[in-house]
Amino acid sequence: MIPCLGNVTAEHLEHIIDGHISQLTSDELVNMPLTLLDGDDPITIALGIEASGSPDLTVIVTDPDRPIGKLRVHAAAHGCVIIFDNRDAAGTLYGNIRLAGHGSAVIFAGLGDAYVAMHDVLLRSPEQLLFWGRGATAVGCSIELEGEGKAVAIGDDALLSAGIWIRNHDMHSVHDLATGTRINRPPVDVFIEPHVWIGQNAMLLGCPRIGAGSIVGAQALVKSTIARKVAVGGVPARVIRSNVSWGRDINGMTDAECRLLDALPSA
Repeated sequence: MIPCLGNVTAEHLEHIIDGHISQLTSDELVNMPLTLLDGDDPITIALGIEASGSPDLTVIVTDPDRPIGKLRVHAAAHGCVIIFDNRDAAGTLYGNIRLAGHGSAVIFAGLGDAYVAMHDVLLRSPEQLLFWGRGATAVGCSIELEGEGKAVAIGDDALLSAGIWIRNHDMHSVHDLATGTRINRPPVDVFIEPHVWIGQNAMLLGCPRIGAGSIVGAQALVKSTIARKVAVGGVPARVIRSNVSWGRDINGMTDAECRLLDALPSA
């Protein structure tokens, strides 16, 4: 296990790696070459990371000489860590991350040449985890995570368009006034499997999972689990076509994309 991961649960990482969410393996995770830095270390600043807040924020990189882009990280609690596998980074990660709960972690599994723009990421509660898979891209996304020990994981080769919002909870309680009963669900973990395309201005609100290869239409509101290899759209989102997927190239799917989808069951 990578050192300084705070109290992030092993169960989350075991689910994410080795093919469920990412092709990152346990052995790779353990054997990564690591450089541990403080938030105010000159190397951290040179990498393009502007850190503030808690003095014990730990920044971990695999290549201390390769800039990641431009990222602001504010840790409002102790024991937080942010990890970058930046060995092949093209310096195209941009955004703002706020860590409000102690012992939380953010992991970028492999930045490569992917363009990732995160307008605002807020991990509100203790011991939370944000995982960003290899080759996953974002034109512009925001993520807000509530609930102690909860996680959001973006799978390998996912594509998040502009204006995306991912929230794992309504962020406020909703009650039946006649009985006083709370009627909205508690916070959930959010797992986006590999090669998912989320269209412009879509919102995931308490959505536990989106299956690999699926497409979420523009401006959709997704509040439930989505199967693999389907297209969904609407408010609330519903399946509009099954046995369908997508390719990054406008001229067609690549052989690698086809192989990934062929290896998956439909559900």
